[in-house]
Amino acid sequence: MKKKIAILGSTGSIGKTLIEIVKKDKSKFDILLLTANKNYNELFDQAKNLNAKNLIITDKKSFEKLKKKNLVKLKFSIIIIHLTIYLKKKLIIL
Repeated sequence: MKKKIAILGSTGSIGKTLIEIVKKDKSKFDILLLTANKNYNELFDQAKNLNAKNLIITDKKSFEKLKKKNLVKLKFSIIIIHLTIYLKKKLIIL
């Protein structure tokens, strides 16, 4: 049975280290969620390589760019959480 994991801050140094560990034995893991602040290119590549189901990105401009890239290439569920929106407990979901 695969272990289901979410990687918060997957484009940061700790997230990248964890992804390298997961890549060594992808068959044991099911990546449910990857998150990032602004680095939409790396987040997209990680999602593609790990077959992630959902992405969260907190920067609105990066969200728009990731959304355009996703429409052309692959289909992920992408969520933007802006800090002030999150604090009001509202989400923009596409």
